[in-house]
Amino acid sequence: MKYKLLLPLLLVALAFTACDDTTQMIGMDLMPDGDNVTAQAKVYQVTTKTVPVDAVLARTANCYLGSIVDPDLHVQTTCDFMAQLHLPEQFRLPTLDRLMTDAEGKPFCDSCDVRLYFEEYNGDSLASMKLKVFELDKHTPIDEKVAYYSNIDPMDYVTPDQNFSKEITYSVKDLTRPEYETSGGTYYRQVVVKMPKDYGTQLLQTYFAHPEYFTDTYRFNQEVCPGFYFKHAGGTGAVLKTKMMALNVYFRYHTLTEAGQDTIVDGMQRFGATEEVIQSTRINNQYPGSLSLEKIQQMPYTFVKTPAAFFTEMTLPVDEIVAGEHYNDSINQAKVTIRKYAEEKDQVIPPPSFLLLVRKDYMNTFFEKKELPNSSEAYLSNQYSVSSNAYQFANIGQLITNLRNERDLGAGVTATDTEAQRAEKYARWEAEHPDWNRVMIVPVAVKTTTSSMTGSQTIQSVSHEMGLTSARLEGGYGVPLNIEVVYSRNNH
Repeated sequence: MKYKLLLPLLLVALAFTACDDTTQMIGMDLMPDGDNVTAQAKVYQVTTKTVPVDAVLARTANCYLGSIVDPDLHVQTTCDFMAQLHLPEQFRLPTLDRLMTDAEGKPFCDSCDVRLYFEEYNGDSLASMKLKVFELDKHTPIDEKVAYYSNIDPMDYVTPDQNFSKEITYSVKDLTRPEYETSGGTYYRQVVVKMPKDYGTQLLQTYFAHPEYFTDTYRFNQEVCPGFYFKHAGGTGAVLKTKMMALNVYFRYHTLTEAGQDTIVDGMQRFGATEEVIQSTRINNQYPGSLSLEKIQQMPYTFVKTPAAFFTEMTLPVDEIVAGEHYNDSINQAKVTIRKYAEEKDQVIPPPSFLLLVRKDYMNTFFEKKELPNSSEAYLSNQYSVSSNAYQFANIGQLITNLRNERDLGAGVTATDTEAQRAEKYARWEAEHPDWNRVMIVPVAVKTTTSSMTGSQTIQSVSHEMGLTSARLEGGYGVPLNIEVVYSRNNH
């Protein structure tokens, strides 16, 4: 047969690819043994363009604070965030008879502060930045059932003349500490906001007056502390990535020494922002007047830029892939490789580590429902490396098959239709579904767990990349990319 000699080589190639830990062999059909199966490989062209991003789902484990102008496109990105506090499991304070109390027998704290702990940042560590902290309003609480996007206005959840607020100046490098302390690898960078002593005292007294408020995180946020808004209030030059935000309350209490004698020791209770509560980053991108969308979309490459700036939109040539003689063929593999555009100088902003290829009309659902790459509508690329300088989606064959079947069903195509009849039905259906074959290329942050037994990694979560990343990708205006398709056909 015509392709008989090609089949053994093709099977070897596919088996080798399936063993690659960095690829996703998704949608692979089993090809029957024998002379009744033929295979064929073809290459088609894919078009891409840069699209601006209005907002992305902003609930993530890490938050961002600051403002910076990127040197590539001169876009000024400003980030700030609001966060709730998590009540530790089986929360307990020392009993009232052990705490230091005032003349009325009420507990009090010695001091109180809010701290932003961080390790990573972009920009100038000496840039002078301003931060204003607001306590959120109990009467308009943030709701865990709501999907908050990055264009949210946190001031909608603050009553400025009623809620606590304080403004400070800070820099990434803590100039108030000696160099030998901050230059070591053990020093944890932090921004400290001193709170009124009365704030911590009120919290302690509420604990004993209303212990029911401290039974779970929801009640704590509703009745005691609804959280804080960390507003960028001025300065440009640095954006930091928070590792954790915490409210710390310091107090003293009685305890016994080893000899059984009474002594007074310092105590501290920390309430931290964790993944169990809402942390939502607000993002504002200011684009220079010279950077019009028309100009960007006429460039011979596309952009992916975060946070919430540019994605790449790709149109898949499903019409060509399943047309004519291939209409009834099985798609065993459809591979797309997107190379990062060669930079003329060292890139100041790092490229995203991972890209997600996801159906355009499914993108928001994917992130809101916290879904994972599913071998059908969303695919994760390999992790970017300098050596490969490319992002690869090893096999989106199942997606192509699904798009073909969805269009056939929606357009009312039957098995007896001629090519011309199918084309007429497709045209009517596609006019009502213009995005049916379009996917988005989205920078994402991937969280994995590693098996202690095998060392293999399992994806735990995929969320929008909220850090500062940027890459120019091959493609764009007048520069199509390739999709490599491998078919198989049963000749019974």
